[in-house]
Amino acid sequence: MTQTTTPTVAPTVAEFTAVLLSRHLQDEAVGILGTRSEIAEAACALAQATHAPGLWYLSGPRHGHLRPIADEALIPGSEALLELSDNIDIIDWSRRTWDFAVLGGIQVDQFGNLNTVTVGDWAAPKVRGPGAIGAPVLAGHAAGFFIVMNEHTVRNFRPQVDFVSALGFGRTGQERAQLRLPGRGPQLLISPLGVFDFTPDEHRMRLRSLHAWSSLEEVRASTGFDLVVEDHVPTTAGPDPEELRILREHVDRTGVLRRGGSS
Repeated sequence: MTQTTTPTVAPTVAEFTAVLLSRHLQDEAVGILGTRSEIAEAACALAQATHAPGLWYLSGPRHGHLRPIADEALIPGSEALLELSDNIDIIDWSRRTWDFAVLGGIQVDQFGNLNTVTVGDWAAPKVRGPGAIGAPVLAGHAAGFFIVMNEHTVRNFRPQVDFVSALGFGRTGQERAQLRLPGRGPQLLISPLGVFDFTPDEHRMRLRSLHAWSSLEEVRASTGFDLVVEDHVPTTAGPDPEELRILREHVDRTGVLRRGGSS
């Protein structure tokens, strides 16, 4: 009989985020992850090992070692190689292939629009990001998507993103419906300070729960726009010992998330 041990080291923010995301992934769902995807990959693998054994997601070979899907170290031992452009082209988007996507960005705004392209003026940017890659199509056509932000400051939680590379609900919160896109848009956002969703009508970002180490004052001071805040905001339920044990012993044996990870 295998004896389990209770983890004694508190979860890092990356581990905490992976566990939270895993709880929202459903059995038999089909998903696709971003190119820097250790947290998202860990969340999918943890969901498979706990409550969603039929979950399917696009990633690379795992075997307890977390790597982003764009890492060239995944090439040896892979069953097949496919260029990203070919991968996007062969998908029949009319069938809404993906039930969910996990995306992140340099900036996010109050309506869940993401920017991975440029900060500042297009002609003279302050920062250049990796580009949009497949995010515009995934944000538009996946049944819904989750947002993971590795930082929560006024620099990246903006009233309006400088460039929309993945459409949330649009510049006013209503464009998604006007465009009649098949996907429902952003469903949940997880940051180092809390968990957020979007109001049903105006599609404004709403504080859903506060992490135990943060406060409402800190969240407001770190956000560049007015959040929707209900009368009672609960504390985020953190990882339980079994979730953390499975994450560390089976999903992330090399401790990528204990060193920080990424989305």
